[in-house]
Amino acid sequence: MIRPVRLLTLLLPAVLLLGCTGGDDEPAPAAPTIDTAAVQQALVGLWVGDDVTAEATQAGECFAAALTDSATPDELRDAGLLDESYAVPPVLPPLGREGAELWVDAQFKCVDFVSESARAQVAATKGKVDATAYETCLRKALTEDQLYEAAVQSVMGDFGGDAVAAFSQAQLDCVQQALPPD
Repeated sequence: MIRPVRLLTLLLPAVLLLGCTGGDDEPAPAAPTIDTAAVQQALVGLWVGDDVTAEATQAGECFAAALTDSATPDELRDAGLLDESYAVPPVLPPLGREGAELWVDAQFKCVDFVSESARAQVAATKGKVDATAYETCLRKALTEDQLYEAAVQSVMGDFGGDAVAAFSQAQLDCVQQALPPD
């Protein structure tokens, strides 16, 4: 005679196996087909904005490829970089940490953050700032990790964050050092 415990031991694997087959469950919906080239083109447009130059377009293309290579469309959507229809938003919204890190990782693969800051300072001062002196100063003032964190906080819209404050102060100090004497 088979004892109840032994019967349970014999039947348990079969019951567990049946429970794992899924039975009549509907299959998960298929992920939408995303036109990666169209997403990349829209990301280039978002990156370039009004600065439609060959250099900006090239950086935008690099950025778009780096971003779409680093995350799936679902991950980009969940991070806020694509909307619910998997389209690129016309304006970058403030992102959470995950989305900001995806953005900044792609950005740092394609542009030199310090050189871009120098270019902006030269433009803002109508050429008065010595770009090389400014870059040298900024690289001495902040580590790569501090620059990265400042970029992440900026993309998150956290302009009062410690890293953004340190970056802003370093920019101010370096602009002063890179201006010609009066």
